[in-house]
Amino acid sequence: MKKLTVTVLAAAVAFAASAANAADFAPASYRLAHTAATSHAHHQAAELFAKGVSDATGGKVKIEIYPQGELGDQPSLAEQVTMGSLDLAVVSLGNLATYSKKLSAMTAPFLFKSYDHAHKTIDGYVMKWMNDGLAEHDAYALSMFDYGFRQTTTKGIEVKSADDLKGVKIRVPPSPGLLAAFDSVGANTQQIAYSELYQSLKQGVVDGEENPVFTILADSLFETQDHLALTNHYFDCQALLINKTTFEGLSPELQKIFKDEAVKAQNLTRKLISEGEAGVIEQLKGKGMKVNDVDRDSFVKKMAPAYEKIGKLAGQDEMDALLKAAKQYE
Repeated sequence: MKKLTVTVLAAAVAFAASAANAADFAPASYRLAHTAATSHAHHQAAELFAKGVSDATGGKVKIEIYPQGELGDQPSLAEQVTMGSLDLAVVSLGNLATYSKKLSAMTAPFLFKSYDHAHKTIDGYVMKWMNDGLAEHDAYALSMFDYGFRQTTTKGIEVKSADDLKGVKIRVPPSPGLLAAFDSVGANTQQIAYSELYQSLKQGVVDGEENPVFTILADSLFETQDHLALTNHYFDCQALLINKTTFEGLSPELQKIFKDEAVKAQNLTRKLISEGEAGVIEQLKGKGMKVNDVDRDSFVKKMAPAYEKIGKLAGQDEMDALLKAAKQYE
């Protein structure tokens, strides 16, 4: 009975402390936008972040989520955050390279060998390195969401080696590394807004595209493509970005809550993406896609010239520093 009384008392004290802490927060609302489908891991992570912030502040601080590009595509979201007209957004490093050129180094092909390798390098080196470069653009990355290893899809074309992509019209996002990589294998790269990709594939404007399997499933790209080549050519991750002035205007207590909840959201994407990839591939097979492995060495060899182009864009010193860090955490 005594033990039960102590337990109840401890719970009451914890509740009272939580209520007291919540009373310290002024009511506020912040907007968070992303471009992923509501079925995607990034939306689940955004919801977890919003719930965590709300719970930790007694419901006083709310995060309003705008999914599926409701507030614009990723280049637009990045610009809105840097200008202070949007509080938070999930943005790829390829798009952030517009503001900090050294981030182009993160778009290099075959930079990481596994999810664990990528996570260790991001935690140990990339986050600080990235935020140092974004500071002058009034942006700050709270955490990094996994997007997954990118794969290659095509219509009526089986890709088993890099040579199979020669002359193939393939949509590539405005990422310096990805463009350089697919140019290096002789593909006919096309830059098409993601919002227009599905129709472009359906109408045959391009023969293929490349994305993580989660995106291929969530956005029904399998309806326009019948081949999936597991090229694993690039590890894609996206920053949970907040306007730096907005973040610095938060109380130290609220800053800590934002950081802690952002890492929890990040870790959810790491779990869902890495552990769920095999299951998603099986679902795509069930949707009628023909899935095959590739001659990885042929891609590594053919895409090697991309490193020289990326080095010029990012700065060779920055490229070398990132490669050294990746080697350290391998």
